[in-house]
Amino acid sequence: MPIDRTLVGKTGPEVVVEVEAGHIRRFAEAVGDDSPLYTDPRFAAETPFRGVIAPPTFATTFPAGTASLFADVEGFELRRVLHGEQEYVYHRPVRPGQRLWVTSRVADVYERSGRTGRMAFIVVETVARDIDGLPVVTGRSTIVYRHDL
Repeated sequence: MPIDRTLVGKTGPEVVVEVEAGHIRRFAEAVGDDSPLYTDPRFAAETPFRGVIAPPTFATTFPAGTASLFADVEGFELRRVLHGEQEYVYHRPVRPGQRLWVTSRVADVYERSGRTGRMAFIVVETVARDIDGLPVVTGRSTIVYRHDL
């Protein structure tokens, strides 16, 4: 399977994520965000969120299954991959104690030429859903695949 539009719609395996308060705290520390909204249950309870929530980019820690999306793509080499862009849409906050079902799919593939040669841009959409199947957060990541090295 080449790196082209035939990849659009390809899905990876579903992964279950258990959101833990300690993981949220460590993530907030790692990104240098000392807001008590992410670490102090008493403080967070008095906010409009009514409890601890995860920081905005916490969904980056969810296993997206991106590698498995390309495992059967003939000739796909990780050394040719660059991270291009990342965005999130939060349908509601991610909270400690949640169990989320995470799936990824190739949403788009397009090609551009640059100074170093041809590049494929692969847009991967990852959705984390709750037990009722409702989306909690949707992430879109653009992967740049350099054909010529």
